[in-house]
Order: sequence, then structure tokens, then C-alpha cells
Amino acid sequence: MLRGSPERELAAWWEAEAEAEAEAEAEAATAAKAQAAKEQVRVDPGAAGEPERKAAEEQPKEPTPGPHRTAEEGDARISPRPPPALPVFRPKPAPAQGLCPQGKSGSKGRSCKRSSGQSDEYCSPRPVTVDSSKARTSLDALKISIRQLKWKEFPFGRRLPCDIYWHGVSFHDSDIFSGQVNKFPGMTEMVRKITLSRAVRIMQNLFPEEYNFYPRSWILPDEFQLFAAQVQMVKDGDPSWKPTFIVKPDSGCQGDGIYLIKDPSDIRLAGTLQSRPAVVQEYICKPLLIDKLKFDIRLYVLLKSLDPLEIYIAKEGLSRFCTEPYQEPNPKNLHHIFMHLTNYSLNIHSGKFVHSDSTSTGSKRTFSSILCRLSSKGVDIKKVWSDIISLVIKTVIALTPELKVFYQSDIPAGRPGPTCFQILGFDILLMKNLKPILLEVNANPSMRIEHEQELSPGVFENVPSLVDEEVKVAVIRDTLRLMDPLKKKRGNQNCKLSSSSLSMAAVDILYIDITRRWNSMTMDQRDSGMCLQAFVEAFFYLAQRKFKMLPLHEQVASLIDLCEYHLSVLDEKRLACGRRGTAGARPPSSGTPQEAAPAAQLAEGHSPPCTNSAHRLSHSRHTPS
Repeated sequence: MLRGSPERELAAWWEAEAEAEAEAEAEAATAAKAQAAKEQVRVDPGAAGEPERKAAEEQPKEPTPGPHRTAEEGDARISPRPPPALPVFRPKPAPAQGLCPQGKSGSKGRSCKRSSGQSDEYCSPRPVTVDSSKARTSLDALKISIRQLKWKEFPFGRRLPCDIYWHGVSFHDSDIFSGQVNKFPGMTEMVRKITLSRAVRIMQNLFPEEYNFYPRSWILPDEFQLFAAQVQMVKDGDPSWKPTFIVKPDSGCQGDGIYLIKDPSDIRLAGTLQSRPAVVQEYICKPLLIDKLKFDIRLYVLLKSLDPLEIYIAKEGLSRFCTEPYQEPNPKNLHHIFMHLTNYSLNIHSGKFVHSDSTSTGSKRTFSSILCRLSSKGVDIKKVWSDIISLVIKTVIALTPELKVFYQSDIPAGRPGPTCFQILGFDILLMKNLKPILLEVNANPSMRIEHEQELSPGVFENVPSLVDEEVKVAVIRDTLRLMDPLKKKRGNQNCKLSSSSLSMAAVDILYIDITRRWNSMTMDQRDSGMCLQAFVEAFFYLAQRKFKMLPLHEQVASLIDLCEYHLSVLDEKRLACGRRGTAGARPPSSGTPQEAAPAAQLAEGHSPPCTNSAHRLSHSRHTPS
């Protein structure tokens, strides 16, 4: 049918009505009979004739002469229509029952089917369900995000499983066997000051040039003597060197317990060695200033998966400013926390803290506003972003091995349990030369979208913060989108740590010594005996003893090759023994000459054939950069 035929028919109908009004009543009666006949026709939603029916209803058709046929059971056809008389009064055709709004007639695999004896309903995808009963301070931002996504929130929990469980602090819920949880087991422990420093230090030993974004750190009280000796050695070599150090409690947060010192002896005066453990770092004395104020960057990073490792970095973050003009540390201003510490929880109590609804002014601004300001001064923003992204990726890579150990311990492969993801808060400082420096990583960054405002001395009120809402709601909303809970996929986690029983007395002593020392330093006591960082230290030691003339990363790669070669030899022996036992051959002896040759070569110090492990390790070295 031509596109213009309905218009021509309508014009002809108006002409006919003007010439013969008497025929209108007869035509109306004919239309009523046709409608009654149409209601008696039963249409199968999947019938091949349904598209023709729909097209015919949308476009009027001139009647074709021919014999009238009675509708039969299951027959999908188009009822005869009258001439286009009274089209204004003709009721609109009802949609075919049993079809989903987004489906097509006759399509396979429809999500909605007709059931005999029951009324048909329209189907729609079920909403994603989110359990927000433990969201705590992130609840307001989470509610807004769920509402924007048109998902279903359960603020008081739910008896049936939910797609996503949102926890405010950490995840320790053995009753959850499915869905996704926004916390990784062990993340809180991994990003504490001491554990983070040790993890980054391991990578600094392997790749010093790649991990120079983290200040040199010492762990107190264990490394106090080493700290004092190294500082004194540098001072003896350069008497003009007058460093400043910052002391951070291991489990501290919101700036609690942080202070600056000029000499290691000041730590004893402060009593840190007799109190909780801490990390002491070189203080960055030349930060980038804006409006003569020091500031840092809170960047939000989503760790979506450990295996495979998936990291997403939010394009928008927060810039938190000090409230006193910056001066390089000296004995007079060493204790001015509003000058040296950028923590929001500290500076909010300063009388100079500026609350602003603008994203580019005040004591808390968006990171994009800082980039725009730097760009206006000719700074290469792409280079700054590239360096920040590299810092984030390398830091997560340093944390990943032990995170896998925690994950395997809490949610073993093959057992029911949720998949995990987590939003991390990276605190980054830009130096005067625009080099990013990692200050710390927060496992539970604040997602509050309001701030405290002091109405009168000692009386505070929570006031909405437009800057926080703009940044944090977008972070949570985009995180929920990325998790795609209706297409849950759980990769096979096959990370296994195995300890081989070595009989050499020297290795036994090394194992006992390192295990005992690390167990006395760490709060986490696990059944495995040796923690991952202790194992890494022992592995480094063995690699250095075995391959003395190589750089450390090549020593480690060579020892990995050696271990894998040993395992392949053992597998071949087991396979050969199994075949001989099945065939009824002689019992396995101490080994055929062919089997004993590789072991003899190893005992004599010959290098085994190179495997792909060295290539994988070499590749991973360049991956962070």
C-alpha cells in the first residue's frame, strides 16, 4: 500500500459523506457488525499472521470483494472492514495480549508467555535489589544513587537474597552466600599505614624507579634504631640537610595522632615507642600551593575485581585545603596543624574554614576545578593525570597479592559466597614540580554529603554540601552501574599458596626465624603460620643466595623458574609411575637415568630450561608504567 493512500481514502470519505448523509447510518451498522466479528477472532501471539494484522489496523485498506469466510479456531486473519466511514469513531485496536512491551511478536525466547485460564500481564525486567541496612554514613548518597537508577532499596534488609549489599565499614557477614558486597575481606588491614608501607617497600626493592611516588618510610617501634642510624648517616654526609618527618599512627584516621618532628629523638619525647605502632615518613616540604594554601586530592578508585584485576578511577574527586598560609616547617610552626595537615576533619574546626556551594572556591573544591586552574596557567593536565593513574595502578598491584590471600581465606573457591568490589580513597599530594605523591589509602572513604556547621559555640548542625553531593553521588551511582548485578559473573579464583617441606637445616632455621619475627610484629594471627610478607622476605633471601650476580627482580624470576622446573619434574615422575603401575610393570625405583638427570643437573647448579614465567614477570614489570 502506498504511503499516501490513507489520506486519499480519508478525502474520498469526506466527499462521500457530503454527497450522501443518509448512508451514514447503514455504514455505522456495518462497522458494528465488523467489530463484533473481530472480537470473536482469537489471535495467537506467535502466529505468523499477526504482523499483517497489525499493519492492516494501522493503515486503512479498501474493501476487496470476495466471499466471506467464518473465523475458525486458531485462525489469525484480518477481519473484513467497512469502507473508511466514521474513522474518527472507530475504537483503537487493543494491543495483542501476551506480549512484553519491549518484545516483538513471533520472537523466540520471550520472557512472558500466556497461561490458560489466567489474565495476561505486561512483563518488565525486575529491578536490581540493594540491601542498604548497613550503609551507615553513606546511606544518603546511596539512596539518591538508587533512586536515580530506579533500582529497589531495602533499608531494613530482606529475607530473600539481594543483588548488592552495601556495607559502611567492613564485611563480616557469614550469612550472605550470593550477590555482591562492596567490601573486600582484609582491605581494612591491608591499607593501614604499616601494611601499606611494607607492601610498597617490597615493590620499591624490585622496581625502585617505578615506585618512587611513595615517601621513604620506617616502621615504629621495630625500625626506630634503623631510622635513627640512617638519618644520622645522611646528616654526617651533608651537614646542611635539615629534614622534617611526619609520624602517622598505624590505625589512625581523620588526622588523629599525626605530628611533625625534626629529629628521631623527638619521637621518644612524644612517647610513640611506648604507645601504638606508627609509620614515620619524610615530609614533603615543597608542595604545590593554590592561593598560598597547601591542599591534597581525594581520588576515588573502584577495585572491581582481583582476578582478573580491574581498576576504575573516578574522573572527579575532591581537593581539601589547609586553612592557614603555608610555610616550610621550622621549630616555630611545626605544630600548626592547620598549615601542614590537609585533613578535612581537622580544618573544619578552624575559624578560617570556608564553606562554599561553589565547586571552585572554599576549603573543599572539586579536583576538576583545580585542573582547570592549572590548565589556565599552561600546565600539561594530561601529563598530571597520566602520572596519577600510574600511581594508582602500581599501588593496587602492590596490594593485590595479600588481598588475594585474605579473599581465599574468607571466600574459598568453590564454596558459596558473594563476589566483592570496593571503593578506595586515595590521598595524593602534588609537589611543586607537579609530581604526585601517595600519602595514604583509605578503605572506607567518607561518603557523607553534608557538613557540620557551628551555629553557636559547641552547637553544630548538619548542612547539605553541594560539592560533596556532586562528587560522591556520581561515584556511588557509577560504581553500581559498573557492577552490572543482573549479569553476575564470578571468575575462578585459583590462587594457591603452597609450602614445600624443605629438609635443609639452614632453610628450616630461616623459616623459623622469619616466621617468629613477623608474628611478633603483626596483629593478624593466621593458621598458615607464615604471612605473605614474611614469605616474600624469605623468597628474596633465597633468590639472592642462589643467584648472586643478578639484579633482584631477575633473581626472583630465576628462582620462580627453578621452582616451576622442580614441580614439572615431579609431575613427570608421578605420571610415569602411574603409567607403570597401571600397566603392571615393575614397581617404581629411585628413578630412571632420564628422570634422575634433571635433578642431578639442579644439584650441580645447572640452570633449568627457561619457562614462560620469566616472560610473564618481565611483562608485569612494564605493565604498571
